[in-house]
Amino acid sequence: MRKTFFLSSLFLLFSTSALATWQKINDVDYTFGPFKIYNISLYTETGEYNPGIRPLMLTLKYEKPVDGRDFAISLARSWSNLGIKVEDQENIISHLRKTLPNIDPKDSLSYIALEDRGYFVLNDTVLSDEFSEEVNNAIVSVWLDPRVEIGKKITLKRKDEAERETVTVPIAGVREPVPEQAVENQENSAKEENKVDEPAPAADNQPEEAKPESVQPTQPEEKTEPQPQAEPDAPEPAAPAEDEGAEPIIDPSIKPKLPIS
Repeated sequence: MRKTFFLSSLFLLFSTSALATWQKINDVDYTFGPFKIYNISLYTETGEYNPGIRPLMLTLKYEKPVDGRDFAISLARSWSNLGIKVEDQENIISHLRKTLPNIDPKDSLSYIALEDRGYFVLNDTVLSDEFSEEVNNAIVSVWLDPRVEIGKKITLKRKDEAERETVTVPIAGVREPVPEQAVENQENSAKEENKVDEPAPAADNQPEEAKPESVQPTQPEEKTEPQPQAEPDAPEPAAPAEDEGAEPIIDPSIKPKLPIS
C-alpha cells in the first residue's frame, strides 16, 4: 500500500512538473573573454520574477563543451565567492563531480527549483539526483543572487513582448527546431539538381579548340560530291551516306527469305 502511494506521488510530481507552463522572463549570454560559453534563460510559471519565487527554471544552452566534473567544481567556487555554506557540502560536490555527465555544444542543461527541492535535466533526461531545499536555494543563487552580475540582467523582464517565449515542458528549447533552415537546405538541393540537369550552357561556353576534332573533317565532305557506291564484294562496309535523301543500296544477288508457313 505504501509502495503504491509512493509511486503515485512520484508520478504526480513529475507529471505536474512536465506539464507546467513556463514563461520566459529574459536570457543572457555568459562569455569568457571573446568566447561565448552558454546562454542562460530564466522561466517562471507567471512570467514574473520576485526574489525567492518558486517554481522556476534556469536553462543553459551551451556553445562550448564542459566537463561534468568542472561544472561541479564551478558550483563550489561560486558558493565560496558568495559565502554560501550548505550541510555536507564537501560530499555533495564530490558526488556531483562523479555523477554529472559531460556537456557537449548545443546541449541544454536545465535546473528546476521547486518549493522544497530541485533537480537537473540534461536535454530530455531527468538526472537522478534530487537536492534538498538548502542545496536547491544554493544552486539557484549561483545565477540569481543580486550580487551576481548575470543575475541583475536575467531577472529584468524583457520589454519586447514579441520576443518572450512560452514553453510547456520542463526544459525550455532543449532541441531547437529549425524548420526554416530545413526549407533552405531543400531549396539549395533543388538548385544543385537543376544545375546538373542543364549542362547545355556549360557546353556553349567551351572554346572552339575544346570541341571534338572529329567534327572538323566532316565540314569539307559536305561540299564534295557523293562517293560512288561500293561494289557488292567489297570487304569494307559502306560508309554512311552524307545525303539523307539518297536511296539505300540493295544487293540484287540477295534474295529475301520467305516466311515459313
